This record gives sequence, structure tokens and C-alpha cells, in this order.
Amino acid sequence: MEFTCTKTELSDILNIVQKAVSVKSVLPIMECIKIDCTAGVNAVFTSNNNELSIRYDAALNVTEGGCIALASKIFCDIVRKLPDGIITVKVNEENNVTKIKSGISEFNITGVIAREFPDPPEINEKLSFKFSEGKLKNILKKVIPFMSVNEGKRPVLNGALFEIKNGKLTVVASDGHRLAVVNEQLEDKIESAKFIIPGSTLRELVKILKDDDSEIRIVLADRHVLIEFEHYNLYTRIIEGDFLKYEAIIAANNTIRIEADTNELRNALERAMLIINDDDATPDKRMPVRLTIGYDKIEISSMTPKGKINDAVSAKVEGGSLVIGFNCRFLLEALSACDEERVLIEFSTPNSGVFMRSLDKEKNNYVFMILPVRLYN
Repeated sequence: MEFTCTKTELSDILNIVQKAVSVKSVLPIMECIKIDCTAGVNAVFTSNNNELSIRYDAALNVTEGGCIALASKIFCDIVRKLPDGIITVKVNEENNVTKIKSGISEFNITGVIAREFPDPPEINEKLSFKFSEGKLKNILKKVIPFMSVNEGKRPVLNGALFEIKNGKLTVVASDGHRLAVVNEQLEDKIESAKFIIPGSTLRELVKILKDDDSEIRIVLADRHVLIEFEHYNLYTRIIEGDFLKYEAIIAANNTIRIEADTNELRNALERAMLIINDDDATPDKRMPVRLTIGYDKIEISSMTPKGKINDAVSAKVEGGSLVIGFNCRFLLEALSACDEERVLIEFSTPNSGVFMRSLDKEKNNYVFMILPVRLYN
């Protein structure tokens, strides 16, 4: 097997493919990238960690066909450190030693016979729709902070729900303490569909997606979802189970409504975080931020072993006054996902969640809910 390409071409391919490589696996083959070459045609790079798989079809200069699996870490590190220019990758079929050469720099590493490398799953298409990379990336950046990282009792919370109703896509994420719901209209006329994609997949996907209008195709099968890009395909398993009844949650009747400047409120909460900084604290010792709402302002205060802060932000307040406590980081992450200059915030009681919504009633494409925490002073 032998192929040549520029360092830029190979680096771009590996930056995508390595996102589906197992970091530590009981099967060493899972820590590899499979390369399958057809002379005069193409080179196909494949990675698979059993939850996410990526297959990259690259039109490189292939002079000799063959197949090999190379340990991802050393292969990617070598390519990263090679000088710019043309890279040649050549495999000795007798002993699987792979030569990687650029200019006068040359490496020889031992590859693995690729026959045991797991192929991506077969996709029996149930439905598909097209979507903009930029729109999907914007949605994922909003919902990813709300997903649970390691929820054992409710595995569905380790992912995000994708639900289609009457041509509208709704993406929902929750960690049990907060909820994110983001809507986007589809061009394809699909009546209904529902599936849950693992959070680990979505965290890698958001790194791949571009910020432009490049088009991707999302294909739903029985147990997997396929995302087709221009040069490569991403396969991910579906999490089985029923998600939260989010529609009932976001339909709550809230009596107190606030309109505030998004940046001013975010800056005030960031100042409060300077003395809170509870990243290392156990849940029962995390210090809340206190919001005192009324008289056309939001007063922000907190007292921790590091010190005390009192701050305020002007706001348009309707419906009464309230004192309520929250995890400050949760509020900041929700505000960071609000992409309008002003934000609508709704409250009901000190024991009920806060809702952040878009002020554009026609667009109204996101809702964030955060449960409060108890104040002891």
C-alpha cells in the first residue's frame, strides 16, 4: 500500500477521523485508524469507538492498494511534526511496517492487520433531512452545556433529544436540574420523528461543524444516525429510552416577567463568580447567587468564605418582586446561549424554575429552564 498527499490534506483528514478513536480500549485495534487504499482511486480512513464511527473518503494519489491499521496517537503526532510538503505513506505488506516520509524526515512504525477492525454500522434508512452546518452548530452550542455527563440512572440524559413535528426540529437537553429547548424549521417536510444522540458524539460533532451554510444530510435508521458531509460520513448509535416530558415543563405559567440587557446581566454574574468559584466544592457546599427582583432592577449578591459581593442590573420588571437563589454557573451558561441583546426572564415562586426565552415571539427558537437552590441566609 502506498499513497502521497500534502501535509495539509492528511492533517485535515486525521483531525476529523481521530475524533472517533478510542482513547483507552481493551482492544488495541480500537485505538487505531484503518486506511484502505484502492490504486488510482482513493484512500478511505475509518475510526470506530463503538459509539461513534467516522469514514473519510479521500481522493489522494494512491499508487498501490492495500489496507493497514495504524495507532492513532503516534500516527497523528508524526504527521503533525513532519515538515510541510508532500508526505508519502508506504506499507511493507510482509511485516506491516509503515514508512511515513516527508523531505528528509522519515519514520517507520509497525501497523496492525486491519481484518478485525469494526466497520461502520449498516444504515437502513427510515427517513432523512438536510440541514445547514452553521445552524446545527449553533443549536448544539446552546444545548451541550445542559446535558448530563455521567447519568447512570437515566441514560437518556447523557444525550440530546432530536424531535421532529410538522416540519420543525426541536433539540432538547437536560441534566435533571436544568433544561434547554431549541427549535429550528426544516426545509424538508417531515411529519414526525424522535431519537436521542449521545452527548459524547455531539461534543465531537460541534468541533467538526463549520459556521457556514454548508449542507449536511441526517439519516435516521433503527439504531443509528448517519450524518453525511461532503467528504466523510459520521455514524452514531441512538440511546434507547423515553426522554423528559419537556413540553409540560416549558408551558409553565409564570407571573413575574423581566426584560434585561443580556451582556449587563452576564457581566454581573461573572463578577459574582469571582468569589463563588465552587468548581471543587461538593454539591451540598456550593454557594448560590442570590437574586432580589423588584423596583426595576435585579440585585445580585453572594457571601462565601472568599468574600461578599453586592451588585445590580437595571431591568424592566412586571408582576411583582421575588428573592431566589441559583447556581451561578448554570445561569451564566444559559445567558451565554442567549444570542439576543436583551433577554426575557420569567419567574413564579422561590421554589420554581427560572425560564429564559427569546424576546422575538415569532422566532422564539429557544427556552432555558434552571431550578433554584435553597437560600439559608
